[in-house]
Amino acid sequence: MTLPDQAAIVVIGGGIIGCSTAYHLARDHKADVVLLEQGKLTSGSTWHAAGLVGQLRSSASITRVLKYSVDLYKGLEA
Repeated sequence: MTLPDQAAIVVIGGGIIGCSTAYHLARDHKADVVLLEQGKLTSGSTWHAAGLVGQLRSSASITRVLKYSVDLYKGLEA
């Protein structure tokens, strides 16, 4: 794969946070975003939690973030 010569935003790390950050920046800001990962995407600790998206937490704000994530995952393919 060839990397572009320049990008408006460079995200380092292809875990769940890096992928989410790159996705939202590209979607919301229509910016050129490059995601750099030394291995495979989500090959670090993210894979341990794959499929485990519990929605209830001790904080209402964290519960809202998790609900947003579940709703986002449902519509990603579209």
